[in-house]
Amino acid sequence: MTECASPREVFTARARVNGKDCQICHERTWFGWNRVSRGQSGHYEDVAELVDVLAVLPTRRGGCLDIANRTCPSGHTEITLYHGRKKPKHQRTLQTIVVEFSDPQECIQWSLRLQSSVAEVRGRPRNVHVFINPVGGRKRAPAIYQNQVAPLLHIADVNATVTVTERANHALEALQEMQLTGVDGLICVGGDGMFHEVLNGLLLRAQRDAGVNVDRARFLPVRPRITIGIIPAGSTDAVVFGTTGTVDPITSTIQIILGESQAMDIASIESSGCLLRFASLACSYGFLGDTLEHSETMRWMGPRRYDIAGTRCFLKNKGYGCKIRYLPSQDEESHPLDKSSCFTNCPVCNKSTDETGTNREFEKGASALATNEEVADATDSSIWQSLEGRFSSVVACLSACASPRSKAGLSPSAHFGDGCLDLLIVRHGSRLNTLRQLVRVARQGSPLTLPFVEVRRCKEIQFRPILPPDLEDGLRTRSEASSVLQLSRSSSDNRLAANGRSGHSLSTGGNTVADASSTTGLTETNNGTPRTPEPPSPSEVVSSAERAARLRDHVSIWNVDGEIVSQAGIDVRVHRQLITLYCSGISAPVDTDRTGCFGGANSRSSPSRP
Repeated sequence: MTECASPREVFTARARVNGKDCQICHERTWFGWNRVSRGQSGHYEDVAELVDVLAVLPTRRGGCLDIANRTCPSGHTEITLYHGRKKPKHQRTLQTIVVEFSDPQECIQWSLRLQSSVAEVRGRPRNVHVFINPVGGRKRAPAIYQNQVAPLLHIADVNATVTVTERANHALEALQEMQLTGVDGLICVGGDGMFHEVLNGLLLRAQRDAGVNVDRARFLPVRPRITIGIIPAGSTDAVVFGTTGTVDPITSTIQIILGESQAMDIASIESSGCLLRFASLACSYGFLGDTLEHSETMRWMGPRRYDIAGTRCFLKNKGYGCKIRYLPSQDEESHPLDKSSCFTNCPVCNKSTDETGTNREFEKGASALATNEEVADATDSSIWQSLEGRFSSVVACLSACASPRSKAGLSPSAHFGDGCLDLLIVRHGSRLNTLRQLVRVARQGSPLTLPFVEVRRCKEIQFRPILPPDLEDGLRTRSEASSVLQLSRSSSDNRLAANGRSGHSLSTGGNTVADASSTTGLTETNNGTPRTPEPPSPSEVVSSAERAARLRDHVSIWNVDGEIVSQAGIDVRVHRQLITLYCSGISAPVDTDRTGCFGGANSRSSPSRP
């Protein structure tokens, strides 16, 4: 949230603005100017809201910027306002407004006055830590930061410490050890993978600092104090596109500098009572999970690997037996088919916080919003519902999952801050049905109206695969089934598991969070002490390999925000508005009355002007 609290005073003067004689005016939160030739109507046609101004700096004659000396020196007669001007298609651009005075003393007075008004805008970051992924997407992140992001941060006097990641999971590990005192924001320059690595690192660090045991079943996470920002430089950039409506690095940088922020739901993914990872977009089992797994063997191809892997999975047309329990949302006014969208001033997300009796501007560092009624619902088995069948795809959407390639997304009416997820279930059928669904998504249509697609809005899900009886009997536990399956996965999955990015485990400052299926060599005695089992015989090894080969035909993997999680049986819990993201939200088109998710108490109304 940003807010400007300067007193109501009106100042006017004559000056040259961008080389033209103008009457200028400064009142409260805006700066306006009119060309003298237009007359003194009292209405200023050109206006810059000061909440949208990055900085006011003195300018030497000839237009040379004087960043080293931010206070206007004696003898200067020019100042420059750096304005984050709004453009069509949800973008912003940097507009320079050069104001030249005839009197140096008047220039100093106006400089101090405007700088004071900009400084009173609350919520802007002063110190940020930047993580740059040099190999993600098309390897553009270092150049984007150096040429587009760093100059704007310098103009706005934002202190930036930069870490260029050297390996997968580097940012997550660094966040467990680095000093975060005084850090206002964490900035990711990369794609969705870079963001989710920083997201998991920050959330794990926040839980550790608060003494929250993530190994405890149904733990309640605390909200981090630090806000996350994203500079798009990846292949998909779905998080940025869904929260800003564009994938423009300049727009995202300006929004970060201005301190525009919104709260966002996060889900915890758990297996066998242990945390696997946090997610912010979607968890996909079946078609999208298989596509991700196959694409990992073709990373050298770049983004095109997803098209090839998707075609392969389409031709295979596999279906999986699943049993799903879910806790439905009790909000009867909100439904995945109600055609609402995530625009500013969302009554659905604002209502979700209003009903708790908690101010929407909640205190960071507190537990995620949860009422006693919600906790009771989670333990009341009569409220839970279940379904079972053979599905080609199961997707838990925390948002619409929109991207530049699918602008409507998988679930167009999903909300970012309502504390719910949309559970999409695609029943297994012909390839034609799969093609119809893919075409709907690509052409900005809703796949939810197809007869073989079902959707539920819920707060939690418990997912378990259904195995044939002979495979179920041959394995002592479902965790063992998952373990055998993991041993049969490709080398790319093993690489992800080794660096901690596949969902097998997450580092928490020296401790490892993993589920039982990640353990391949140790078991426990009755008193809880570890013991090493006898080495398997050759016949047992062959038997395990045969079971693994058969399991691959009956069990898929999870695609969690673009990362592989091999545990098939997982629980997904939504934590309402757990993190704060630097973003402005998407403004609703002027010709629609549809509601949306961003804004609410954090939105800014334009001040009155003469």
